[in-house]
Amino acid sequence: MDNIILTPIERKNIDIVLNQKNEDENYLQKIDVKGKKARKLFLLIGNNRLFFFKVGGKLEIDYHFLDILELKSDTPKDLQIKFRNDNGKEPLQFTVDSSKDTSEIILAVDYLFTLNFPGMKSNRLKIIIQPESRITDIYSSPNAITPEMGPCGGFTLTYFSMCDFMNIQPISEVSWHIDNVIVGSGIKEFDYGFFYKKDRLLGTDARPIMAALAINPYFTSFSIRGMKLSNECLLSIISLLSQNSYFEKLVLNGLGMDRSMAEKLIESLSANKALPLRELDLGNNPIEDKGMTSIADWLKSTNHHISSLILNNCSAGRSAMSLLCESLFSNENIHHHLRYLDIGGNKLETDGSTALSGLLAKSRCLSTLIVSNSTPQFHILKPCVSINKFDNSGNRVVRKDNIHRDMVNFLNHSIYLVDLNLSKCQIPIESINDIFGEGNLVKMETLNIADNDLGDEGITILADIMATHPSIRSLDISNNFNRRSKTRTSTIESIINMIERKSKTHNSIRSLFIQGASKSQLKGDLLPIICCLFYNTNLKEIDISGHQAGDIVAASIGKLLQSNSSLTKLYFDDNSVSVRGLNLVKIGLSRNSSMLHMPLPIKDIASALKSDANPLHLTRMTEVCNEIQQTLLDNYVMSKSCSKSFTKPRSNSNPLVADPKSTINTCAGLKSFISDQIDISEPLANLHVN
Repeated sequence: MDNIILTPIERKNIDIVLNQKNEDENYLQKIDVKGKKARKLFLLIGNNRLFFFKVGGKLEIDYHFLDILELKSDTPKDLQIKFRNDNGKEPLQFTVDSSKDTSEIILAVDYLFTLNFPGMKSNRLKIIIQPESRITDIYSSPNAITPEMGPCGGFTLTYFSMCDFMNIQPISEVSWHIDNVIVGSGIKEFDYGFFYKKDRLLGTDARPIMAALAINPYFTSFSIRGMKLSNECLLSIISLLSQNSYFEKLVLNGLGMDRSMAEKLIESLSANKALPLRELDLGNNPIEDKGMTSIADWLKSTNHHISSLILNNCSAGRSAMSLLCESLFSNENIHHHLRYLDIGGNKLETDGSTALSGLLAKSRCLSTLIVSNSTPQFHILKPCVSINKFDNSGNRVVRKDNIHRDMVNFLNHSIYLVDLNLSKCQIPIESINDIFGEGNLVKMETLNIADNDLGDEGITILADIMATHPSIRSLDISNNFNRRSKTRTSTIESIINMIERKSKTHNSIRSLFIQGASKSQLKGDLLPIICCLFYNTNLKEIDISGHQAGDIVAASIGKLLQSNSSLTKLYFDDNSVSVRGLNLVKIGLSRNSSMLHMPLPIKDIASALKSDANPLHLTRMTEVCNEIQQTLLDNYVMSKSCSKSFTKPRSNSNPLVADPKSTINTCAGLKSFISDQIDISEPLANLHVN
């Protein structure tokens, strides 16, 4: 290479081509081409391609490394290159001046190919050297260097090379994200949804990314969620999965994949025996019965030890779901390892429930079962002792023929059940005692019973039961106050009593969710619940969003933040809080060092700015929001540096009386402090409650 002398015009012409191709010159050698058209050429080895220049510097032809099928040397000075898709043409044969030149060409091509495609196992170019004794001589040379694999399995170099091969413009954001975010983070998941240039990533531009991932040894998980993909993009994903041998987790959720694409995907998974798949998520795709049936056929015989399977909202009917559950039941590789199963949003009914029952009876490791909106038949289902999380949301619970007792019987036999979701089940008030009464669900720690229209009467019954429940730690009673009855005060007292009684036990409530909606707002009735938390030392998280309670709730939150030293998460959006109310919250927060997570009330802020577009109002709102965020950041930093620090209450007020009626009467007095004066921040912020 050092002896190659180019004329100025040759140098200029070659540099023009390299600039156009965005290539570097790694090796340059003059060669003598054999065959019918013998000629002298310059062989230039770039980053991704072999270039053949005529004497004079004009480009004759170039080939990408992936176009090379075979590089062969039978004698020390002879080389031949066989290309893919050559349409029957003879391999390109040429000679060089010395055996050293032959060795340099072989080593350069091998090095650069390995550098660009470190994870490629099949379809790799073959290097054949005869006799075999020459192999040792060539690869013992000082120039025989094994390339170091680039960051994240060399993904960026592979991606750029694939773009060059497919003649597709690289997306700089992709390589930047890998090199600046993923590198050094320990993240092994390739999350396709991170990139914001989604319009380019939904079609042809996805092909080089998928091709690079197909041979990448670093990433063990591939995820796309909630993106409508073209068939071309889906086919490139399917091609990726037919080659990859590293993915343990695959998430293709909500991509618009239909039944035909699902069938192609399953064919790809079936053919790729090297894929170490453990977790599969194909949820929220309209694959229908045919798509679900193809999945069932694959699961029946696969050797993959699937531990997590998500197939929710796939528009599958009872016959397809029956086949799916039968496959899970019959394959020992699966029912011995399956821990998480989500088949909600499909039709179980009698046929599906019968097949699911077989799986439940046989499984010993299934811990999470989600059958929301699927109409399971509990009188058919056999209990599964290993379940600790069960989601039955959206399935109507009725008292007719004691069907609700079948559900309770199923749940009670799940002796390790700690997390139960019964939201949107239209639970009859008369059934609450039967479901949660004494002796039932005694190990349950988390209960979501939101959106059941229980009303004041139902919540009173539930709160009284939960007050003596031995294990409950997290309770969601959101959107249940659709009608304000004459017993509302008694209901609020029951909620307060539950919080107070549980706070005196070792199994106190840590999370409480009381969200409101357009038809289930507590408004001012929310205030006593907040007041009862002033000196509560156990509750860590509360959500009181959506009650349209106004600035009075902001005043109580400001006081709560000064008095309470254990609460770390608070949600209060959609309560018609103005900039004055936010200022009260800000002052209270400035005297609190335990609150770590309190999202700004975006709906309230938007509403306030819409009603008053005055620049001064905007400036004031911005300042308050910035101060709130800065205080939360300071608290978070302090919590990390002093994880064992103890936060003392900031208020000098007397301890709150642990009596529900007293709490209600006391907190009602807060309303008298609200006036139309602009400067009310300090009086409200320093308000004491006795």
